[in-house]
This record gives sequence, C-alpha cells and structure tokens, in this order.
Amino acid sequence: VGPREVVVKHMCFQTSKENLYHPSSLTPHKGIQKSSFDFHHLQRKKVMGRKTPRNKTRVLFMMLKRKMTMKNLKLYIENQGIIEENERLRRKAFVLHQENQLLLSQLQNVNN
Repeated sequence: VGPREVVVKHMCFQTSKENLYHPSSLTPHKGIQKSSFDFHHLQRKKVMGRKTPRNKTRVLFMMLKRKMTMKNLKLYIENQGIIEENERLRRKAFVLHQENQLLLSQLQNVNN
C-alpha cells in the first residue's frame, strides 16, 4: 500500500485519504442542494424583480385592475341580458297595445 492509498477505516466505511478531504465527500448532498437552491432563487429574483414597496404597489395595482376588469365584464354581460329582456317586453307591450286598439275599435262598432 503506497502513501497515497492509505485506507482509513471509520464506522464500517472505507475511503481513501484523498477522498477524505474532498469537499464532495464531506457534504455530498448539501452542497448540491444549496447551489441549486441559490441558482433557482437568483433566477426567480431576476424574473420577479426585487421585493420593494414599489413592486408591491404595482402588483396590488395589477390585481385590483384584474378584479375590476372581471367585475366590469360581469356587469356588461348582466346589462346585455337586461337590454335583451327590455326589448322583448317592449315588443310584447306593442303587440298588446295593438290588440287593445283592435278590441276598442270593435267595441265602438258594436255600440254604434
């Protein structure tokens, strides 16, 4: 066994002395998770922008604008339904008025 190939026995694991001091052997998963977390965090921060009061105000404004747009759309649809029903009732009233005029003229003819 050469000086670089010294085997250290520790808790039933066998690792070479070179691997013992390698950063990945000290914390194999934490380093990878942390670096990927940092990467994704920075990407998200870049996409989302900084969390400043100005950005919060803009986000709140956009949410309010979206809510108002939806409310306006619902009211517009409701108004269209009311307008259609109003026109239908107006046509019905016109037909009833004509029928009333016809009945009145027939009544006058019978009385004369």
